[in-house]
Amino acid sequence: MFAALHIPDFPMVAALRGRPEGRTRPGAVLAAPPGATRQAKLPLLLAVNRAARVAGLAAGWSLNRALVRCPDLLTLARDPAAEAALTSELSRLGESLTPDLEITTEDCVLLDLSMRATAVERMLETMDSNDCELSCSQSFTPDLAHLAVLHEATRGRVVAAADLAVLPLEVLGWLVGGGVGGGMCVTVPKCRHEGLGLLELWGLRTLGDFMKLPRQALAERLGPEVGHWHDVLHGKACRLLRLHRPPETFAQAFDFEVPVVSLEPLVFALKRLLHTLAARLAARHLAADRLDFRLVLESGAVVSRQLRLPEPQTSVEGLLPPLQALLDSLRLEAAVTGLELDAGTTFATSAQREWFGRSLPQPARWAETLAKLEAMLGPGRVGIPLPPASFRPDALGLRPALGAAGAVPGAGFLPEAAVPLHRYRPPCEIAVASESRDSRPWPLALLTGPHPGRIVDWRGPFPASGAWWEPAAAWQRLEWDIQLDSRHLLRLVYQTPARWQLDGIYP
Repeated sequence: MFAALHIPDFPMVAALRGRPEGRTRPGAVLAAPPGATRQAKLPLLLAVNRAARVAGLAAGWSLNRALVRCPDLLTLARDPAAEAALTSELSRLGESLTPDLEITTEDCVLLDLSMRATAVERMLETMDSNDCELSCSQSFTPDLAHLAVLHEATRGRVVAAADLAVLPLEVLGWLVGGGVGGGMCVTVPKCRHEGLGLLELWGLRTLGDFMKLPRQALAERLGPEVGHWHDVLHGKACRLLRLHRPPETFAQAFDFEVPVVSLEPLVFALKRLLHTLAARLAARHLAADRLDFRLVLESGAVVSRQLRLPEPQTSVEGLLPPLQALLDSLRLEAAVTGLELDAGTTFATSAQREWFGRSLPQPARWAETLAKLEAMLGPGRVGIPLPPASFRPDALGLRPALGAAGAVPGAGFLPEAAVPLHRYRPPCEIAVASESRDSRPWPLALLTGPHPGRIVDWRGPFPASGAWWEPAAAWQRLEWDIQLDSRHLLRLVYQTPARWQLDGIYP
């Protein structure tokens, strides 16, 4: 048996949670912001409350039509934060009934009651739904329970396939494009399938009319998806729930009774946390690929570091050395009063190191080396340099040194010139004698720098630019390959405004 818990008028309930005075007044949540431009379509009503339905309004009406019918209509904007909180409360309510549940949409969860001995209605009667209406329907398949809870005629009942025959044909819209069991958000309009339009043209008005048609003929004429609708309504399709499991955290904390100023108490406390972390990882057959480390100081400041491991680790011996190297490099302004540790997890990698006679590289030592380098150079400054998709000189990206094959750049990189260029880092600023040719500066001689002299030959200029669409990051330069009377071959660059520099020398 499956049960569906549903909050009718979900956006409206969420928007009114902080405004109890508006619950008795006709109200609606708009699908578009009230300040839409004239060129844009008029906002539609996404959801209405019971008082608005009594006044004759319905979801999908345009705002001007609704105001003509009900001038005192209370219009509200959607509250995503309140909707997320309400969905979380609904999932926690379902978890109190059974751990096997699926969050099908924002306003509905499906429960597997096969392992429950107590009727779900008795449990719901004793629960506080936090001043919002909560509907429940049950059936022997999850999709039938979901369809039943969405319509007032079948809410609060244990329904069979025949009980859905009285529902209007529009209910099939929840089956289109994965609406039932497809995780469709309540705020997304129902998909309009071509087969649904043809069924209406045939004169079908209720689900009972659709269920009377032969399944094989429907699939042949309208496709296998329409045939699947027929199976769902007859209870012949019982899918598995996509079980919801809350994200698991490995966060731990340790508070010192007396603030510590030396390294030994920190390492001792860290070992205790790592032993607990290693045991929890082993119990779940996981490994740590990232460690989040925080120190709470007596001054109130917090020192946070994130350490990525080149290879997933499961043992204290593999996790402790990188953290100890990081602690050795820290220079704290105050004593430490608290320690926090968290880990990012992945699946452990298997290795057959004992099959080989010679010793193989140990990832724990590599992690310790990386930790020392990052502690010396700073966070985010250790990794694998990769050239980006740009011709800007010295523009390099940095990937974390995770040790995975995907972090190594692929082969096929070729140098831009056959003659190697020894680049100056940073480029050498010089003074150049120049003249204007074709609205461009033209170098004649180098006046300063390591190689002053007259230019006797050149190739260029070679203009280059990029990121012109971002004024703060835009760059533009002219490059020459020049030869001096001293026979030196140099790379000369002009950058606005009036900056000359030597990029390098050809050996």
